[in-house]
Parts: sequence; structure tokens; C-alpha cells
Amino acid sequence: MNDIQQWLDNPGRDYSAGVTLFARYSKNRALVRYFQSGTARFRMGKLVYEMGKIKETSAGTQMSKDTVRTRFIASAKLTSAKPATARTQLPPYILAAKKEIASLYALIDKRHRELYDLGTSNADDVVRKRKRILDSRKPAIDRADRLYRLKEAWIKLEDGPARERVASDIREMLAAPWKEQPAIEIENSKLKIENHDGVKKMTDLDLSKRRSALRSQITKTQNMLQYQSIRKADAPAPMPDGPKRDEYERKLKALQHEYTSVCDELERRKPA
Repeated sequence: MNDIQQWLDNPGRDYSAGVTLFARYSKNRALVRYFQSGTARFRMGKLVYEMGKIKETSAGTQMSKDTVRTRFIASAKLTSAKPATARTQLPPYILAAKKEIASLYALIDKRHRELYDLGTSNADDVVRKRKRILDSRKPAIDRADRLYRLKEAWIKLEDGPARERVASDIREMLAAPWKEQPAIEIENSKLKIENHDGVKKMTDLDLSKRRSALRSQITKTQNMLQYQSIRKADAPAPMPDGPKRDEYERKLKALQHEYTSVCDELERRKPA
């Protein structure tokens, strides 16, 4: 990790070199693509923050808020003559934009993990699921990118007509609330239990990976029904009856159906 430390300590950080380092050490491919599609002007501050997190995590420590703030402000001074705006001076719509950007990054990361869980099989049912995940992730990436650009532009601009136009664009975006598109397949308000004959076309390795991924998804779905969280909580908090619970129950049934199909196929392939 010495190369990351050298990059962080360099006053004249090169954005492209930083993105290359981040891609080498980070497992978050969605965030890697986010940095690769951007420029130092708008994304250097976040890149410094993420690189610092990687460095501190590898050292077994947690970066303090003061360290994060210092590095972010130092980076902002390198890419703009205007000092970073103190958090206490930010208007409500900028704070709301920052909060939504963080939520969108979390959603993008969630979709990335779902893609990873699917594995690399090209079976028809897996391809369909992969497409649904990608289709549901793209609007989040586009909105996060635009909102982040506007927020950074507002911070860098002086008070005046240009800054007010940017503020107006931010308020307009926030006035149209973001609605997450479901990644699971729903047909006529019912979850479609797919035909899993495609498992017969999968290799033994892909079947094993898919079985592991399904176990994880089944556990998370069961936890959502029992605890309203993908992780098991200290005490049960069952999801109340309603459309959302019905949707998760149908999803669980579909996952369990596919899991049975995969296990049966693996069993069938065992040598006599």
C-alpha cells in the first residue's frame, strides 16, 4: 500500500494515476467505473477520501473524521481556487443532495454485489436476471453522477447568477424524488417463478457458484421477512402484512424453487 500513501502525500496528485491505483486495490467495481468516467475537477475529493479508506483499512485502523475532512479540503484546494465550503454554511438542499448521493452509492454497490452473486453463467435465466439488475442500476448511476456534478459545481462557484442556476437545477432534481426500480422480476404485480431448465446448460462450476449465491439470497430474503434487514437482528421484527411482504414471500418461493433445481441437477451429475 506504499504506492497509495505516496499518492496521498503528493501535493500535485495525478487523477488518472489515482484512479489506476484505486482500480488495483478496490473491490467496488461500480465505484471504479464511476471514477474512470469522471474528471479531477468533479471527483478528486471523493477519490482522495476512498483511497484514504483503503489505506486505513489495510493498516487495520479507521480513518478519523478530522483526517477525512482535512484530506477532502486539501484536495478541493488543488482543483479549485475557492476554498471548500464549511458544512455549517451549506444550505438545506445541498445537504439533501449529499445525503441522496450517499444513498445512491449504497444502492449501486448493492446492485454490484447482486451481479457478483449471479456468477458468470450464460444460462437464459441468469442472463435475464443480470439484465434486470443492470437496467435497475443504470438510472441510479446517472442520477448520482448528475447530482454529484451539480453539488460540486455549486461548491466551487461564487455567489451570483451562475451559482443560483446550479442551485435551481439541484432543487428541481430533489423535487422529483428518486424511486428505486426493483431488480426482481414482477409480472402483473406477481413475481414470476421462472423456468429453470436453463440449469442443465450450466457447467458444474457455475452450478456450484449459483448454489452458493442462492443460499445467500435466500438467507437475506428470510431475514427481510423476519427482521426487515438483510442481516439477522438481536430481536425479530417481522415485516407487516401488505404488498411488500407478499412480494418478498413470492421472491423467496422463486429463489427456493431455483435452489432446488440447481441442487437436483448437481445431484444428478454425481458419478454413480
